[in-house]
Amino acid sequence: MTEFSARTRAANLDRLRDEAFDVLVVGGGIVGAGVARDAACRGLRTALVERGDFASGTSGKTSRLIHGGLRYLRSYRVGLVRQAVRERDLLLARAPSLVHPLPFVIPAYRGRRPGAWFLRFGLFLYDFLSRDKTVPRRLWLAADATVEREPRLSSDSLAGAGMYYDAWTDDARLVLAVVKDAAEAGACVANYTEVVELLHDGGGRGTGARLRDVIENRTFDASARIVVNATGVWLDRLRAPRGIPTIRATKGIHILLPRTKVGNRHALALTAPRDGRIVFVLPWNELALVGTTDTDFGGDADHVVPNAGDVAYLLDVVNSAFPQARVTTDDIVSAYAGLRPLLRTRRIDARESDISREHAIFEDNDGLISVAGGKLTTHRSMAEDVVDLVSARLERTTATPTKERPLGPPIRALSDFTTMGFDEASALHLQARLAPEQVRRYLEAPRARDRIVDDLPHVWAEVEVAIHEEMAMTLVDVLVRRLGLFYEARDQALGVADEVAERMAETLGWDASRVEREARLYRERVAEHRKFRENRD
Repeated sequence: MTEFSARTRAANLDRLRDEAFDVLVVGGGIVGAGVARDAACRGLRTALVERGDFASGTSGKTSRLIHGGLRYLRSYRVGLVRQAVRERDLLLARAPSLVHPLPFVIPAYRGRRPGAWFLRFGLFLYDFLSRDKTVPRRLWLAADATVEREPRLSSDSLAGAGMYYDAWTDDARLVLAVVKDAAEAGACVANYTEVVELLHDGGGRGTGARLRDVIENRTFDASARIVVNATGVWLDRLRAPRGIPTIRATKGIHILLPRTKVGNRHALALTAPRDGRIVFVLPWNELALVGTTDTDFGGDADHVVPNAGDVAYLLDVVNSAFPQARVTTDDIVSAYAGLRPLLRTRRIDARESDISREHAIFEDNDGLISVAGGKLTTHRSMAEDVVDLVSARLERTTATPTKERPLGPPIRALSDFTTMGFDEASALHLQARLAPEQVRRYLEAPRARDRIVDDLPHVWAEVEVAIHEEMAMTLVDVLVRRLGLFYEARDQALGVADEVAERMAETLGWDASRVEREARLYRERVAEHRKFRENRD
């Protein structure tokens, strides 16, 4: 067993205080996790800190796609698409338990963009850019064949549809897998550890950071030869003050609806009637995940929630594409919002959706390295670029092994789970998340095989895994990012929140007041993500 728990975190905080590191990575989203993994795999003494939980920012609030970005071909960003498609193929090959092929239908309608011939050429180019061809080739569907595959899709003026493949992932669990692999390679990692300030020598060069243990509210110094700033939309908080911000934050929201109400059989890429933006409707178990919006954001980056206007935009897209759906706010199971850390351009009139998703690396006078832009799919190649620079600074010449390194638990037979006494639905659920030996270790825990919520496959053994092997420190960590019941349960897991908190308390040593605080904070989180139902922000 490789423990990765609150006890691991406490030991790592001691290491951060007592040891000297080659590189300290700040930010536990997908980019920071990727940098820490790459650096540790190259043998660098590596530390990773995150002021909240891993994937608690942008990386846990995505469209959950690993994709090349077909829509970027409309603006001729062939290089960006080529890189993303090849990173997608690499993840499909190296992380098969985390990243899964997903067939998409993209309809073409007469009199609307994109036109059928333009779409067909775009899909040809998209296929061509994939070097390894790890997913099936595209195909073109006539109008009647399209309706056969998606019978509830609007057929008015339907000219046909393209069918192509990308991939899906559980974004928070992908980040966690990268973090854990970094730790396996030797990285010292800790969540709920905030950088209070950067430390410098007499010549103004960086020497590390002053850190605060958010759980215990204790401050200490950590020594590192190089600090990497991978904090996304919060990038400029660590950089020296500058006149023009590095980041242009844009807000994207998603909603989850019952698939029986929407009627989609596949993933669909739809053109929004209002502005021509691409919106995805994705199968997510028994739900349809719909997103995303893309609007400039100027508020508090620490408090981003869906609002009524953005929700209405997505409902309009669904109802336009699926006229029988007639979905309303009352049908929404859950909704979430996140910020994209897009690179600011000199074009102040650029539309949010036109801003490049390419990444950039900045070096400041004090030696701080900052990385911004990019997306979930390209995190590995972004990390490689950053650690190439770090290695050059440290006069180390080792190449990254992450192209060949497996990621996530190996895929095991379904029978490995059913023979433990799980029903088929729960066994399928566990097969996509955990190794059998992880589950087996906790079968003696109370009600380990029982479902947490009756109509969902999640079981109580997963809570034990989250505590002991996934460094879950709070109730929100478990219900939002480790299990995802915040998104999938009809009541967003409010009915089981107290029981889960009590379960965590037994291992983590919480007293009654801490249990009540954890439950209250979770209820508040659900409430703020439901404000759009009251037609107010």
